[in-house]
Amino acid sequence: MMQFGNVCIVGPGLIGGSIGLALRRRNLAETVIGVGHRASSLESALKLGAIDVGHLSIDNAVKNADIVILATSVSKIIEFAKQVIPLMKRNAVLTDVGSTKSCIVRQITKDMRNDVAFVGAHPIAGSEKRGIDHASPDLFEGCTCFITPFDNNKAAVETISHLWSFLGAKVKSISPERHDKMLAYISHLPHLVASCLINVIEDDDLTFGATGLRDTTRVASGDPELWRDIFDQNRENMVKSIDRFVAELTEFKNDLISGNKDMILNRLKKAKISRDSIFHNNPKIHDNE
Repeated sequence: MMQFGNVCIVGPGLIGGSIGLALRRRNLAETVIGVGHRASSLESALKLGAIDVGHLSIDNAVKNADIVILATSVSKIIEFAKQVIPLMKRNAVLTDVGSTKSCIVRQITKDMRNDVAFVGAHPIAGSEKRGIDHASPDLFEGCTCFITPFDNNKAAVETISHLWSFLGAKVKSISPERHDKMLAYISHLPHLVASCLINVIEDDDLTFGATGLRDTTRVASGDPELWRDIFDQNRENMVKSIDRFVAELTEFKNDLISGNKDMILNRLKKAKISRDSIFHNNPKIHDNE
């Protein structure tokens, strides 16, 4: 199995820490370097074995890295990329794990050097929980990882594709625009709907909710600031997905008003068939982030 040299992970939390654990367990890197803004988080990452060495300063961490992975929240990825790019050694590869791609790819490519490559990536794996304590070396087993290469640097694209394949993911190449349109429906809208559903229920009534409500709204426990930034970066697609959802709700409401039981049954059957065909046949489908 190939090795990826020195890998620097900026933000060794749930996703970044899981990458580090997976790299070290599979002996895929010479050194895994972690960059964080809190010493306590880096100490936790070191104790768990997610990184070999930790840095609070980005300068020393990046200069010898063959691959730099930006695993921060989407709002900070562009900011860190601007700091990292001038410090990277020649022929190194920069990548990220952001849940939005168009904005990130567009901004990072503006600042790229000719002798450094950037390959955008997004593993569809995660949890409503955050932090290194919830990291797992098997988090990416069986998940899909989208990569959104913007240029013809085949070597860099192959490197990042191999990296994610060796971590257990199924790699799919996709345009940043297609990624963001799709994620608006399969990840971002579900989070918004779960949050709205919780918000329309009286607090006193919430205490009587059982597993149905818990399972339907689990993702609403995700970090609010992280999700605010995801919604903001994917704003146009989010607005379109909300419009389609509101149209579906309105049609359902009209069927209820008119007492159209046949149409209500058709809608429920269609939803059951669609969901069962995907999730019952693929129990390993990961949580969207």
